[in-house]
Amino acid sequence: MNADTDPPVPTRRRYSPWAMAAIVTALLALLLQGALVPLNLAVAVMALLGLRQIRREPSRYIGRAFCWLAIGLVLVLALLTAMLEPTPTEPPPEYMVPDHERVMPDEEPPVPSELGNEGSGER
Repeated sequence: MNADTDPPVPTRRRYSPWAMAAIVTALLALLLQGALVPLNLAVAVMALLGLRQIRREPSRYIGRAFCWLAIGLVLVLALLTAMLEPTPTEPPPEYMVPDHERVMPDEEPPVPSELGNEGSGER
């Protein structure tokens, strides 16, 4: 009962705020399918800050697994996005056809005499 003889009560360790922010933001990036590259980079930075905070004060903070999980999740999302997202290419040749040559299946082909008179001012 004497305050001088009682052993000090250890403070309760809590999760690092950076680790919690990293895992929550990684889950948000997962919902957005990894499409926002700046968000993915922010997750990685927050996770690294969380690991740094935990390393500097291990008696105060926990959450190393959350940081590594966030980094892994963002890396997997980046790989999947890079593999599945189509790369921009040239349009197919059928998009390059002039309008007078493009004929829909239910239309009749244009008569050559009509094509020559469209551009001229003669009537």
